[in-house]
Amino acid sequence: MARKEKLRQMLQSDPNDPFLNYALAQEYLSADERPEAIKRFRDVIHRFPDYHAAHFQLGQILAEEGSTDEAIQTVTSGIEAAKQAGDRHAVSEMTEFLQMLGDQ
Repeated sequence: MARKEKLRQMLQSDPNDPFLNYALAQEYLSADERPEAIKRFRDVIHRFPDYHAAHFQLGQILAEEGSTDEAIQTVTSGIEAAKQAGDRHAVSEMTEFLQMLGDQ
């Protein structure tokens, strides 16, 4: 069984698991189904705003798609979520990415 299908099945029994939702979005990205991946990352951020990895991943995709302003907003909110979680490593990574976006 494909990973996406396994994740969908797991989500049926636990739809409010942020990691499972994030993992499914990642699977869509890995399968190069970018529109669906973007939709799902946005859903993760909407439903679980503290899940800062989703902010970072979505920001990277948006930057690649040329939506720099939205990428900056998304990563900025991810930095705030990471700060609240005390995840200094994520704050550092996202800050570095944000600076790179600003240099473009």
